[in-house]
Amino acid sequence: MAVPEGGSRDERFEDFFVFEYPRLVGALRLVTGDADRATDAVDEACARACEQLARGRTIDVLGAWIRVVAFNVARDKHRRRRSERLSRDRVASRRSDDTGELGTMVAMAVDVQTALARLPRQQREVVVSFYFLDHPVETIAVDLEIPTGTVKSILHRARAALAESLGDGARGAGKVGHA
Repeated sequence: MAVPEGGSRDERFEDFFVFEYPRLVGALRLVTGDADRATDAVDEACARACEQLARGRTIDVLGAWIRVVAFNVARDKHRRRRSERLSRDRVASRRSDDTGELGTMVAMAVDVQTALARLPRQQREVVVSFYFLDHPVETIAVDLEIPTGTVKSILHRARAALAESLGDGARGAGKVGHA
């Protein structure tokens, strides 16, 4: 880990890497559909945080700052590559014909990943932030710089699309009353 100028190590990075890094990479993996792109985006955000601190900039909430930057990096890379179609094909090719319980669970996870990949980028980001990262609507609104009502509307539309894609078993699933 880079040490900001002045020689003192920011212990918040250690806490971030222990407690938040794995979840953030996992969340971005769901958004991007690719573990390597997710890791790259989070690593890039961490490097940018180190650069900002080395320049003397204050970052009040390091984890939130890195999360927002990582989502922005992933979004920018997505715009450049337009690889969503390839990601969907890659996820679909991983389907397992195994009829055992583990095979069923894997197939369900692949179904969810495929359904997420079909959502528009903003809906996917909101769903992953809400359900996977367990962020409240207000935090998502701040991170994405949109009103809380818009986050709720996006969640509503995303839930409907996921229920349609996953079948009736998905209706009513999730956090009732949170948004």
